[in-house]
Amino acid sequence: TGVPRQVIGSLGEALTVPMINCLLFCYLPGGGRAFTRRPVMAAACGQLMLVERAAYEAAGGHAGIRGVNLLAARQHGDVTMVLDHAVPHCESRELFKSVLDGESRGVFQGKIIVAPDAQKTDGKQMAQVLMLSPDCEFDSKPELEIYADDVVCGHGSTSADLDEDLVFYCRSRGIPEVEARALLIESFIGEALEKVEHEGLREALAALAHDWLRQAEPARSVA
Repeated sequence: TGVPRQVIGSLGEALTVPMINCLLFCYLPGGGRAFTRRPVMAAACGQLMLVERAAYEAAGGHAGIRGVNLLAARQHGDVTMVLDHAVPHCESRELFKSVLDGESRGVFQGKIIVAPDAQKTDGKQMAQVLMLSPDCEFDSKPELEIYADDVVCGHGSTSADLDEDLVFYCRSRGIPEVEARALLIESFIGEALEKVEHEGLREALAALAHDWLRQAEPARSVA
């Protein structure tokens, strides 16, 4: 089974909701010392920067890497992820979800590097953001740096706001608007958390997201 690894940063601003940033690694090494990581995390009041560089060291490895950013007010979350396919026959799946409210700003810079000898690499990267305010900002820079010719690699980035038709549908079923919005946001980020195999870790992360939403929505209503 996969071995979940986690880096979680949580900061609080005075009189605002907390900022949640988490990066999860769930991977299946191909054998031996197959995967290495070099994380760097820096935090200041209302700002967090996370830099991750990971590399395969043995053929046949698989990495499922998922991240979540939940930002509000004037918080700033910056994630840089570099994944180095240095050996052949490895697979990676990266999925990063962000929810931005207020005047927050999210940044995602992701790069997949495929070395000349890393044939049969299969790498996918996706960044998705839910923008709840016209004043928030999301900057995405996905990159592929490929030096091998027999590979399958791709990347993408999407942004959207909450579907008001779905909010209306929930309200028509008797669900209060604040609760309806929270449920839809939880569903959005749930894709990044549902494949975490460790039940305790998965539940802890879901609880963090749930608490953030319950604090963010009332603050948003007051604003």
